[in-house]
Amino acid sequence: MKIKADQVLAYLQDHVNFFYDHPELVRELKIPTDSGVAVSLVEFQLRKLREHIQLLERENDHMIETARINSVLFEKTRALVLSLLNASDLDDLSVVLDEKLANGFDIPIVRLLLSDQFNVPDSVALIRPIKAQEFKEGGNLAHAISDKEPWVGRLTADRRKQLFGKESKAVESCATLALIRGHTYGLLALGHPDATHFQSSQDTLFLEHIGEALAMILPRLLNQDG
Repeated sequence: MKIKADQVLAYLQDHVNFFYDHPELVRELKIPTDSGVAVSLVEFQLRKLREHIQLLERENDHMIETARINSVLFEKTRALVLSLLNASDLDDLSVVLDEKLANGFDIPIVRLLLSDQFNVPDSVALIRPIKAQEFKEGGNLAHAISDKEPWVGRLTADRRKQLFGKESKAVESCATLALIRGHTYGLLALGHPDATHFQSSQDTLFLEHIGEALAMILPRLLNQDG
């Protein structure tokens, strides 16, 4: 009686110790490879083991590099927040945002757009008063406020102009951080000339921390009208 391949397979599945009891057969087995060359089972297992080890090493290297990058980002974010806490007025705040974001985070174009319901001077670098209505439903900047989460990615020409004014042509990608804590204070707009610098798929955790810290600091620096 001719034994079929599926019968052999079923038998081996039911007798997983078969080759343990018959080790001489292991040396005789030949396993086909992608190259078409048959190798022994031991050699095949060693090759697969090496491939698995190489995969684990690559994953480990990636995890280490990710941890290193996150550690650097954490220290930069910490330094920025501490400097923001030391700001005594909007002028100080403007200088901190300009220096720390440009030098520490490689973000050359920064705009802090604040609602005109607060006493916002129009003479401070980087800071621009915006009509409060623009942040409300139907306003031109409502899209950047509604979710209270960083809006990250590429912009239309109109939105670039609304956020960055004369420097809008130099911006290819951006992130906008809603500044909300009890009141809608406005938003922080970060622009970059590289279209791939800010992408919708990137992690925004550190951006969120910066936005939250700034929203906590602003009430101390702004005089509310009512």
